[in-house]
Amino acid sequence: MLDPYDTCPGQRFRIEQWEPYLKDTGIEIDYFSFTNENLRKILYKEGHFFSKTLGMSKALLRRVGHVLGASNYDAVYLFRTASFIGPALLERLLKLRGIPTIFDFDDAIYLTNTSDNNKRFGWLKFSGKTADICRLSSSVTVGNSHLAEYAKQFNESVFVVPTSIDTDWYRPVEDEGTKNEKVIVGWTGSSTSQYHLEAFEPTLIELLEKRKNVDIRVISNREPSFKEIPYSWREWSPETEVKEIANIDIGIMPTPNDEWSRGKCALKALQYMSLGIPAICTDMGANRDVIEQGENGFLAKNQEEWLSYFDLLIDDSVLRKQLGDEARRTVVNRYSMNKCAELFAEVVRTTIKN
Repeated sequence: MLDPYDTCPGQRFRIEQWEPYLKDTGIEIDYFSFTNENLRKILYKEGHFFSKTLGMSKALLRRVGHVLGASNYDAVYLFRTASFIGPALLERLLKLRGIPTIFDFDDAIYLTNTSDNNKRFGWLKFSGKTADICRLSSSVTVGNSHLAEYAKQFNESVFVVPTSIDTDWYRPVEDEGTKNEKVIVGWTGSSTSQYHLEAFEPTLIELLEKRKNVDIRVISNREPSFKEIPYSWREWSPETEVKEIANIDIGIMPTPNDEWSRGKCALKALQYMSLGIPAICTDMGANRDVIEQGENGFLAKNQEEWLSYFDLLIDDSVLRKQLGDEARRTVVNRYSMNKCAELFAEVVRTTIKN
């Protein structure tokens, strides 16, 4: 019971990526999406109240049908929630029907986090239902230790399975030094997390004021709303994602130090690192699990540290290569698709057996 295939970053870098390995071990997956194409086109746009209401109503009816048909399966994998809106009624129905359920989440979804265009309807998400779903589920898998601490309050069967990278697909570009005439400082992500990048603009202004050999590159599904800095924007697509990220020289992941951000997985960092690109990330949360300071990247606590690490990497292409090589090794050894898929496969077997 998932989002549409190849549309949600968390899902793409978790269950969808693990699917080939799972299939080889005898675990087959059928996908059942809450939304359809028409609802996805308008869901995060401003307005469209009646169309959204009609689309959500139809989605809920479809989802009831999915739950009623779930008895044909050995287990149900639930990514984040069965329904975008409402309390955990569908999850409770799965429990009453005695169907083993694996609840998987990779963000602090127990907090209310809604796009600007839908903020007045944020209460419909019933973010507090995350605790209920943890209680109702046979097993819970999460993307990092911070989320595990939350889930363990409600369920004893909690497993950390990191968001992973297909290291055969994400491969470094073989070159010497910088790939570009200027050093490209790049960011990739979705429109929701792009607000963090836009809030980081003052630091980027400071950087560009003193470094004329730097370009800012953004790869996302929405053009950034920077007010004062020049930048280049590449529209995200699954077909061009790796090629576009591979063309940057320094990857960044600035985030506010709040509860929502502490619950996030370090996906951006892992994407950069898998391509042999050194990353600078905010010193917090899962970033600390992934980055070893000065060995495979940098963690920055404040603007002064951000600018200091920018200077180090911009001026030293050899250091960029050294950190990038070590970053790649980190991802291959600890966050590869096969390694994480193996962990998840064991959770599936244990859940069905119990």
